[in-house]
Amino acid sequence: MKLKTIATLLTMCAVMMSCSKDIENESTNEMVTLTFSPYEMESMTRATSSIADYCTRLDVWITDGTTTQDIHQLSSQKDFGTVAVTLDKTKTYTLTAVAHKCTEAATLTNNVIAFPDGKLTHAMIYTSTFSPGTTTTLSCEMTRIVGMFRLETTDAVPSGCTKMRFTFSCNDQWNTATATSSHQQDKEVSISITSTHDDGTVALSFYVMPDNLTATKNIDIVATALTSSDATIQQRTFTSVPIKAGYKTTYCGAFFTVQALDYTFTANDWSTFDTINF
Repeated sequence: MKLKTIATLLTMCAVMMSCSKDIENESTNEMVTLTFSPYEMESMTRATSSIADYCTRLDVWITDGTTTQDIHQLSSQKDFGTVAVTLDKTKTYTLTAVAHKCTEAATLTNNVIAFPDGKLTHAMIYTSTFSPGTTTTLSCEMTRIVGMFRLETTDAVPSGCTKMRFTFSCNDQWNTATATSSHQQDKEVSISITSTHDDGTVALSFYVMPDNLTATKNIDIVATALTSSDATIQQRTFTSVPIKAGYKTTYCGAFFTVQALDYTFTANDWSTFDTINF
């Protein structure tokens, strides 16, 4: 009886040790898949296109407050826009991601996203807090943090005009904690005129960061048409140009032949974008 009792106790101890060992070796890691897509402002519907249609870089930061994982993708990669990462399912993480068209990766410091050399391109952002214990897949619709300015000439580009230079002031960093922009700088954007429409006109565009995601920011833009040796052919100043995140403001008119520098304009409803005739 004693031997039988001892054998039973040994068996129970072995089972308990085995269970304890299994619990000790049980992994808390969880694979989480993130899929990024653009939010289509124009249609106001869920996105059906890829961020590769608009951006060439995706920078992702995932932090538990102590350690941070950085993931950087290029549009040339087959899996661009999809991120699979192993995380601890017992923790809570903050996800920050930005898609853009800069030649180098953006940086994230103290909740502020900065772009290489302060260069502004088509940029969108996504932020979220989640736990891998309850969420293993995230569909991340990215919101544009820039508005587009577009100049369309209705008169032909003169011979010898090779580029257009736009100067203005705007912010070029984005604070993910407050969803506002900061770091105002004087900007200069030069766009080469390499081709024109059949009638000799041209359309040129660039991006501007407003103060936040909802407010309209009014800025002054000086547009200068230049020769290859930087001689001025024509210069015009557009005052109080309305810029809004996710929207396009189009100035359309005779840029080279009309001499008046003051314009009156009417703005269309933002939902159909803004076209201003000058």
